[in-house]
Amino acid sequence: MRWLLVFALLGCQAKVKQEQELCAKAARMFDRCEQFPADGSDAKLQRELVVDRWRGLCRAVLTGETKQLMPDALSLYATMDDAVKAGLRVQAECTAKTTTCAEYAACSR
Repeated sequence: MRWLLVFALLGCQAKVKQEQELCAKAARMFDRCEQFPADGSDAKLQRELVVDRWRGLCRAVLTGETKQLMPDALSLYATMDDAVKAGLRVQAECTAKTTTCAEYAACSR
């Protein structure tokens, strides 16, 4: 009977795709290491939107899936050629592996 409960609980757990995890790590480092304007009452919201936009673009360049993109990010993605998408893919993969802002900055070189 216990194994049924364990099986049921395991079956209910959401599975996180590898791309989502990679982009979440890359976005976390982006948020931690990039400089954002701190002015205005909506500065925190603007920062969250920029980080979320980067996470969405990351997922789009890794998977081709764009349903998570807001309209402005979707139009930006549509204008990217394959070389730009490949560059973002490499940068995301690099930054997801970093643990310091110095390592993060090295991914842009």
